[in-house]
Amino acid sequence: MIFVLMYPFFLILGFLFFLISYIFYSLNFVFFIEWNFLLSSFKLSFPFMLDFISFMFMGLVLVIASSIFLFSVFYMSGELNSIRFFYLMFLFILSMIFLILCPNFFGMLLGWDGLGLVSFCLVIFYQNFKSNSAGMLTALTNRVGDVFILASIALNFSLGSWNYMNFILSENHFVLIFFVIAAMTKSAQIPFSAWLPAAMAAPTPVSSLVHSSTLVTAGVYILIRFSYYLLNTKIFFFLLLMSLLTMVMSGMSALLEFDLKKIIALSTLSQLGFMMATLSIGLSNLAFFHLVTHACFKALLFMCAGTFIHLFNNNQDIRNFGFLNSSFSLTFCFFNVANLSLSGFPFLSGFFSKDLILELILMSKINMIFFFLFVFGTFLTVCYSFRLVYYLTFKKAFFGPLCLVLKNPNLNLSMLILFFFSIFLGYFFVSLFSLPFNFVVLPKKLKLMILFVCLFSFFFSLSLSNLSFFLQKKMLVLFLHSMWFLTYLKTDFFKKKNMFIGEKYFFVSSGWIELFFGEKILLNFFNFSTFLSKIMKNYFFFFFIFFCLSIFSLFCF
Repeated sequence: MIFVLMYPFFLILGFLFFLISYIFYSLNFVFFIEWNFLLSSFKLSFPFMLDFISFMFMGLVLVIASSIFLFSVFYMSGELNSIRFFYLMFLFILSMIFLILCPNFFGMLLGWDGLGLVSFCLVIFYQNFKSNSAGMLTALTNRVGDVFILASIALNFSLGSWNYMNFILSENHFVLIFFVIAAMTKSAQIPFSAWLPAAMAAPTPVSSLVHSSTLVTAGVYILIRFSYYLLNTKIFFFLLLMSLLTMVMSGMSALLEFDLKKIIALSTLSQLGFMMATLSIGLSNLAFFHLVTHACFKALLFMCAGTFIHLFNNNQDIRNFGFLNSSFSLTFCFFNVANLSLSGFPFLSGFFSKDLILELILMSKINMIFFFLFVFGTFLTVCYSFRLVYYLTFKKAFFGPLCLVLKNPNLNLSMLILFFFSIFLGYFFVSLFSLPFNFVVLPKKLKLMILFVCLFSFFFSLSLSNLSFFLQKKMLVLFLHSMWFLTYLKTDFFKKKNMFIGEKYFFVSSGWIELFFGEKILLNFFNFSTFLSKIMKNYFFFFFIFFCLSIFSLFCF
């Protein structure tokens, strides 16, 4: 298949962009290229901004996309519409590249809307009731962000340009607010969080691409670009509060979840809240660092989970898995490395970004409530990660896999690059790009506090797997499973309420209302049309009488 050839092409292009990114960072280069198209009297400009961040993120998207394309050849081999799936994935990557490169509101909107439209097509790919409901929820939530971006475009008419380098902070407070809300919808922060777990109705390769480096990271990437204008503004306090609540909410929901893909999706939501909170305290470079490292191990997590689901007859309940270390030793090794990197295990990729952020938060001027939410969110991350490993390793499986031996070499090859990135990318990033935060001095107690929190959460996760206390509290389980009732308010609440109202007042619509409004108006229109038809039938007779009277009056007078 031709899509297999995209693996080496995207991989070589991605590593080339990594090299160019290092050169741009070393020489402190920023290129701004703008094409002007003249269509009669209409001028259209199309700018590109090429710097260290854009090349690094484009290279990351292409490397992850190359692995996912190779993985999709195995995963989508039995689908009838696999060609359509690959074309949609290619459009998805193209839209993300437009979003990365264009520092213009209109160019960015092209990639922004492209991500929303293609994500809707990919979520409803299986075309059942669950997929259609999830697709509508995803599309309508993202349309809220599109409306705010369009409103910010309208507010920038007075500047003479839609390039966000021409921003004037004192005159554009509403534009900042609109962009923060748009980024919150795309990155699924509270109260727009319900669409992210619902989008798990898409095929697993789509989830791997969406949750690592494309759709959900678009909001974080835009705010990294806008971070210079957002510093020391009141909107950052609001964003910090919402992102920390999102981090805690998703972690608590993942503790009692049994769907494998939904647990990984909630972990993505937790890490997005962590990145937004890092941005809110002014650490935009570290937020981008964590965005890069998170993309690699999250794509690897979804690919390993998709392999387990595919070979266990599309089963997603972790209570039906078990002893995967003996059945899928290499794939489960990849899964464990990605999961440990998510938890911030020392000297893996996620540790270099996550530990550095947490130590700088300890040094920053942040109040006690926000500090507690940061630490509690980290505690929950480690807790649900080790709970997942416990269920996949030590629990007894309800049934065995359909295929004990995997004879597809492309599957392990597709995960190999991301496996090495999950281990070494954080170290290479810190070493090559020499971040100014890689030497932090803290007291011994604060230095070891994060390690103690992680160890405590590890033992708590083991005890939580055996305790049924939380499961006996029905209201607590409903509260956590519904993501603090966000899914209930967004999907089920209005649907059930409308059905209840329609059933209750059905007799009114079919009785008196119909008699005095619908049927009566129809009857009046029918009588009026009958009257007009009678007039039209006698039209020539009346015309002849009128003509005769006119002639008679002329002769008489």
